[in-house]
Amino acid sequence: MVKCLFCESVLTDDTKPEHILLNALGGRKTSRRLICSSHNEAFGGSIDKAMAEQVAVLRNMLQLDSGTGNDPPMLKGIDAGGEKINFRSDGVPELAGRRFTITDRGDGSFALQVQARSEEEFIRLIPHIAAKLKIPEDQLRQMLTSTNAGYITKRPGPVHHPLSFGGPDAVRSITKSCLELWAVAVGNDEVRGPAYQEARSFALAYAEPFNAAAEPFNAARTHLDSRFLPDADELKRHFCNLFNLIYIKSDPAGRVIAHFTLYNMIAWTVVLAEQGGTPNRKIGLVNNPLDPTVWSDTIADEIDIDFAWLAAPDHSLERARNRVIAVGREYVERTRPAEIGRIVDEVFDKYGIPEGALVGVAALKPMWNELAQRMVSWALSLPHEDKLTAAQLAELLKKRSSE
Repeated sequence: MVKCLFCESVLTDDTKPEHILLNALGGRKTSRRLICSSHNEAFGGSIDKAMAEQVAVLRNMLQLDSGTGNDPPMLKGIDAGGEKINFRSDGVPELAGRRFTITDRGDGSFALQVQARSEEEFIRLIPHIAAKLKIPEDQLRQMLTSTNAGYITKRPGPVHHPLSFGGPDAVRSITKSCLELWAVAVGNDEVRGPAYQEARSFALAYAEPFNAAAEPFNAARTHLDSRFLPDADELKRHFCNLFNLIYIKSDPAGRVIAHFTLYNMIAWTVVLAEQGGTPNRKIGLVNNPLDPTVWSDTIADEIDIDFAWLAAPDHSLERARNRVIAVGREYVERTRPAEIGRIVDEVFDKYGIPEGALVGVAALKPMWNELAQRMVSWALSLPHEDKLTAAQLAELLKKRSSE
């Protein structure tokens, strides 16, 4: 009979599966033999939620799916150079607010301004614009094809979004995950025992505004650690530069220390038991957040982190800053090719050149000039404006409407 790590509930086949490494972090290893469904839900709506919210920005930036394959979270109402933008779940920015505005010029005509992320979206907005004007859609199309237009593309302004990791609730979530993984190695009965009482109380203290036992635990037995893991290069080779890792080890006296690495960017050590744990045991769980299907719960058989290293955490603000900057470089390296590819595709599409086609010299020069202008505008974060004649707009409406 297996009982919950945090209460007397007996665990069964109907118990809700628990993600040991959070689903939001790409965790795939689950178990019905660790915590009861009630605590699963309580943790999920409190400390695990706090941890998930702290990584939402990184998940959107780096396009990190959850362990169950859900898309990254959308970011709404982000300030970017004085404009409010949303970042969709696919990481694409779009202006927040109304998609189109209609301004009456007072002479029987009107100015129409549309915010769309693609020509396809512009076409989809036409029925809504017609409804707002209270005219038939065909009449609006006719009006659009009898006037000149222009469109502006630009990168969002600078986005200043604070990143904050840690805090009591997030560290409680980390401690809870570490207790669960250690229970996989040594069994629930041991982790339910007195050696781990303070760690369990700390994890459970999310429901109390102040817990006399929890505060000293947080101060004395959890520590930020900005050091690079001894085996970081090996882990990066197999699980990408942004790996998550839980590594737990005990010494001959049964002191149990857990090391929790988040995106290879920052880490925490948690002393789960000062003494009385199973001696000389270790276990690890690692994953690749870029591809959550790549993970291992036998990583401790492949790497051996010295206990003395685990027991001597060291946090440096400069070292932590440099590690965060490294994650920022990862974002730039991942997004730059996609943005350049988008510009190239748009220019090729404008000139009617299908993929793989040979381009004649006559068409190559103006296309090259436009590519160069677009690339410079993108690199300097300047808007790029194009004019559309009535004939070009008519062709656009005809082409996109028939697709």
